Amino acid sequence: MAKVLDTQYLAARVKTKRGNRGLREVAQEIGEVSPSTLSRIENGKVPDMDTFLRICDWLQVSSEEFIKETDDRQENEASTIDRIEGYLRADRELAPETADALAKLMKAAYKAATEGKLGQE
Repeated sequence: MAKVLDTQYLAARVKTKRGNRGLREVAQEIGEVSPSTLSRIENGKVPDMDTFLRICDWLQVSSEEFIKETDDRQENEASTIDRIEGYLRADRELAPETADALAKLMKAAYKAATEGKLGQE
């Protein structure tokens, strides 16, 4: 098993919290983060440790939320699930609570489908 930083999930959470506000405004709010660095993070690039921790503080979440343990099978499944979740969280038309609820629903349906429990009656 390996531990990886889920950059897509981080990007989605940053985009969701930023909403319609500009990169400059949010970068100033976070502090010691440039707008260009914030843009790179929103595009799935790995931030340096100090920036990552500042972003976590700004998001008011533990850094552990973005650390995933994977093996080869889980990594393939996670990439599909994470991409879908990332799109949901990045959608500015969805409230963060709605994106969370849809992500949970999608994860449960995906798990049921991959375990062969979906559609068997």
